[in-house]
Amino acid sequence: MNNLTHRLPGLNRLLLTTLLVSGAALFGGDQAKDLPKFDGNLQKYWNDACARCHGANGNGRDNNGKPLPDAGFDFTDSRKANKKKDSDWLKVTMDGKDKMPAFKDKMAEADAQKMITEIVRKFAAKH
Repeated sequence: MNNLTHRLPGLNRLLLTTLLVSGAALFGGDQAKDLPKFDGNLQKYWNDACARCHGANGNGRDNNGKPLPDAGFDFTDSRKANKKKDSDWLKVTMDGKDKMPAFKDKMAEADAQKMITEIVRKFAAKH
């Protein structure tokens, strides 16, 4: 029995280490790894890659109006959205920020700039 008592702390450390490493592999990896590469169609790419967090209409909500699980910035809030410069949006798009994954390996900077001017900015203009 005494031998088991001495082994138990080592087993607990091993179990804890295994759980921490597994959790880091699941949650600490590349957030954008499952996102598609840009294929040239801005609206399709918005729907495939961006709408999962920002919503199809740019408001961070699903089609029923409920906030998305990883709701991103509400681009329809023109007061907030129009305070940001395109260069700010471009940096966040390419490098990521907080929950926003980096898209630098998914699309060219010029394509990201087009996404900002042709899709993102239009959400704020509608409201």
